[in-house]
Amino acid sequence: MVRILLRFSEKIVEDPIISEIILDLKVPINIITAQVDSKGGEVLAEVPDDSLVKVVKAFRKRGATVSIPKLIEIDSEKCISCGACLTLCPVEAITMDEDATVVFNQEKCLGSTCSACVDACPSRAIKSVKQNSSELIANKAH
Repeated sequence: MVRILLRFSEKIVEDPIISEIILDLKVPINIITAQVDSKGGEVLAEVPDDSLVKVVKAFRKRGATVSIPKLIEIDSEKCISCGACLTLCPVEAITMDEDATVVFNQEKCLGSTCSACVDACPSRAIKSVKQNSSELIANKAH
């Protein structure tokens, strides 16, 4: 699964774009987070790797902006396990194990759509990194 960030303008926010694409393409789309109101919105979703190009094309055709959010990475050499990042993570992607070491779950992470942990880290051990080949695939879908 690849995470994509969808942005909807005020003009199209009331259109049932996500449900239309699910029905038209018969592709499962997992919505991770959504912040939508009458002025527009953002949706972080997961789509199957093999359907990424056609899904991105379909969203762009309907007027949505699509990008691949960056992931978060923790440098264990720099991390001092202070827990500053732990308390800010809205999806509990960062936890402490029994020996008080910070543990990062990339599957749960919202990535650059959140980045609260990046700003909170006093030792700058957390940074945003690009997803591997997924971004290149998405760019081909222009």
